[in-house]
Amino acid sequence: MDPLGQLARDGRLPRDLDGIHDVMAQLTAWAQANAPQLQTITVQGNPYHNGGASATQELAFALATAVEYLRAMQARGLSVDDAAPRFRFALSIGSNFFMEIARLRAARLLWAKIVQAFGGNAESQKMRIHARTSAWNQTVYDPHVNLLRGTTEAFSAVVGGCDSLHISPFDELVRVPDDFSRRVARNTHTVLSEETHITHTVDPAGGSWYVETLTDAVARQTWAIFQEVEKQGGMTKTLLAGWPQSQIADTAAKRAANIAKRKDIFVGTNMYPNMKETRIEPASVDAWAVQTERTTSINQFRATADANQKQAALDALAKAGTNSVDAAIQAALAGASLGEIAQAARTGAKAGPTTNPVHAHRGAQAFEALRQAAETYVARIGQRPLVFLATMGPLTQHKGRADFSTAFLGVGGFETIYPSGFSTPEEAADAALASGAKAVVICSTDPTYPDIVPPLAQKLKQASPDLTVLLAGYPADHVEAFKTAGVDDFIHLNANCLALLTMLQKKMGVAQ
Repeated sequence: MDPLGQLARDGRLPRDLDGIHDVMAQLTAWAQANAPQLQTITVQGNPYHNGGASATQELAFALATAVEYLRAMQARGLSVDDAAPRFRFALSIGSNFFMEIARLRAARLLWAKIVQAFGGNAESQKMRIHARTSAWNQTVYDPHVNLLRGTTEAFSAVVGGCDSLHISPFDELVRVPDDFSRRVARNTHTVLSEETHITHTVDPAGGSWYVETLTDAVARQTWAIFQEVEKQGGMTKTLLAGWPQSQIADTAAKRAANIAKRKDIFVGTNMYPNMKETRIEPASVDAWAVQTERTTSINQFRATADANQKQAALDALAKAGTNSVDAAIQAALAGASLGEIAQAARTGAKAGPTTNPVHAHRGAQAFEALRQAAETYVARIGQRPLVFLATMGPLTQHKGRADFSTAFLGVGGFETIYPSGFSTPEEAADAALASGAKAVVICSTDPTYPDIVPPLAQKLKQASPDLTVLLAGYPADHVEAFKTAGVDDFIHLNANCLALLTMLQKKMGVAQ
């Protein structure tokens, strides 16, 4: 159970939190007596991670959630030593290798500190961590890169000390994973477990000055965020007030800005696109046939149950009070489905809280939308949107910026017309206009631009005012003069790639 994680993800709960905590306490007490190794309480960081949270934010909000649950369990008669061993933390692992190692190590330190403050013993201070490779980092384009992302994320999770691990198949975004992708994901586990010998060492990163220093820094920053949540009244109050959501949105916006400018790189998506990529085709699924099959199966199962006995068990569950776990087991044995059990257990429950959910997304989605728009354009027009490269002078003069511009534009699904160098601006302008391309990129060097750009840009704009003229590079001393001559924008290392390509797609009629 993780009601606050569900509230953060979905923005609502099916019943009131007090009632949910009552059930949580009953399940935990039942597990203590009947299944000592069963963990009944999950604390998920995944909803925050998938919203674009930083590593420290995800961990801080997870710890604040766990403290909320500890207090709720104590208020219902369970000691910290009864409750804490039933917790399992589920955290997403990003691609910053050493940061993720440090975060898992910091998590154990901070949880031990928290449980100790509650009076828990040494066994209760142990943290159980389930890690999963990041969904936020995965991409639809060039999906085999997801293999590399998943591998390094899994490796850092193991080095950091996770107890269990989920490695996502590389193709899960585009289809139901096939046998090959599932096998690779499974074998990554096997290699890490059986061939690296990492699991033979208690703390593989321990003693590294860099990792120890980073662990300390992560722990301190996480603790500061955690204390702010506590100062505001705890995780429930802050979620309902929208504070974690706003903090995550601010972080996500900063990350999006870095991705847009390609300071943060998604190989194959916002950098180094593979324009000849063969897309993975999802297998067709007859959803109606699947639904019909499951409906038939469930009806057959229900037909085998004694309706009177099942209804009596469900009625007993609705009135069970503090014995609801045993009553739910009896209802299951009588043939009740999980849905029927849940409905009966919520009899008389109050309405659940609502709040703004954390906006789940992936880092590469904006760039994937550009590529998808270009593919839709190809299906409609029959060719990729074309951009003409006005390559000036010999190869050594224009090649560097022409190659950079080709890769830059490829991120948006554009194809470049890449001629050999032109001798004069007039010759380049005539070729560009004859090509039929709706955009032109002037490619040469900063020292040659003052002589080349004004006549070339002016001739292009005079002949075709709607033509988009771009310049490869950013000669700061001449930017305004070149804009006056007709240059619309500049392609360079610090350019906002997403904004520029979005603008270009709109002007060229690619985006509908």
